[in-house]
Amino acid sequence: MPTLQGLPQELLELIFLYSMNLNLARASPDLGRKLSSKAVIMEFVMRSFFHTVDHKVRIKSHNDDHTAFTSDKNLQSELFTCRFFDWSFFLSYVDKAHDEFVKIRGKLWESLVVPDAGAFDGLWPFKFTKIEHLGFAKGFHVPEKLLHGPWTASKASLLYVLVSFSGEIDWEGGMAGETAKEGLKEAIREENEHAVAALSVLLGVANAITTDTILFAAMHNDSDDNILRHLLFNAQILYGSTPRETLDFYDPALWAFADSKAENGESFKDMLKDAEKFSLDLYRDGETDWTKIVPFPYSGARFDTTRLNRLSRELLAKLYRNHGRKITEPAFGARRARSIPRGILRDILLHDPMA
Repeated sequence: MPTLQGLPQELLELIFLYSMNLNLARASPDLGRKLSSKAVIMEFVMRSFFHTVDHKVRIKSHNDDHTAFTSDKNLQSELFTCRFFDWSFFLSYVDKAHDEFVKIRGKLWESLVVPDAGAFDGLWPFKFTKIEHLGFAKGFHVPEKLLHGPWTASKASLLYVLVSFSGEIDWEGGMAGETAKEGLKEAIREENEHAVAALSVLLGVANAITTDTILFAAMHNDSDDNILRHLLFNAQILYGSTPRETLDFYDPALWAFADSKAENGESFKDMLKDAEKFSLDLYRDGETDWTKIVPFPYSGARFDTTRLNRLSRELLAKLYRNHGRKITEPAFGARRARSIPRGILRDILLHDPMA
């Protein structure tokens, strides 16, 4: 009887792409080598992401038409764990998806601006999270390999992008949660702001930013307080439901450390007070160009972080409470919805994927 290893290369590749099962490539080192060409890998990824979207319909967001998406979060999560899936490969995929999208839409689209890998220059979420054709599934898991240091610019960039596309931590399937906690400390020590911004979201939605984490960041805050701002901005969102033994903005250790800092102590106290009241803005007065701090990963298409107000606090809290969970009740009662001006209600629905 013929074996898989004995099949012609072309037939073996067809079987692999038809089955869409990564375990075939993992069955033996020989099969792994035969199925690891750049062309085969890219086609497998295209089928797992890009080709799971109906590109002939207009989609405003992932939540507008669930029938337009057939992506498999488990398969995508598995692909992210693969060694080849790094920042460089991801940008190659973005360019490949761009070319295929233009080909599907026709020659008219050649003259239009369809985002390619250049949309990720500078890592501005309001630019790249608007790309509709990348095919990210809802509820995919960020791989454990991206949750710890040492932190390089490429590694932190991929983590930041995956979080911006609503990637989640698999808290039940392994040690990813604990890895993220240690990875955050490493990012604080290495002053990698993109990694801190991403991990603060992943841990913030799980009420996993602790008093010790805040104190650790304050003690390693030598150059500026951007790291603290990211931590406190995320920690304040669910602070009301966080046990004080886990997180307490008025913990004596935090205030004792602030008293010991002659230069920045009062500023640290002000940040703690604002966070306790859920009024700590990510951007300060005068930061109109918004380039002095890494943007909030959900900013732009999903959330406007220029200033906190009552509505934005409600949106953030609801987003974090329901992160990774299925909503079983409407976000607003009919009477409350009718009382909201149409323009504001539209912004709620556009900014909050859970609304």
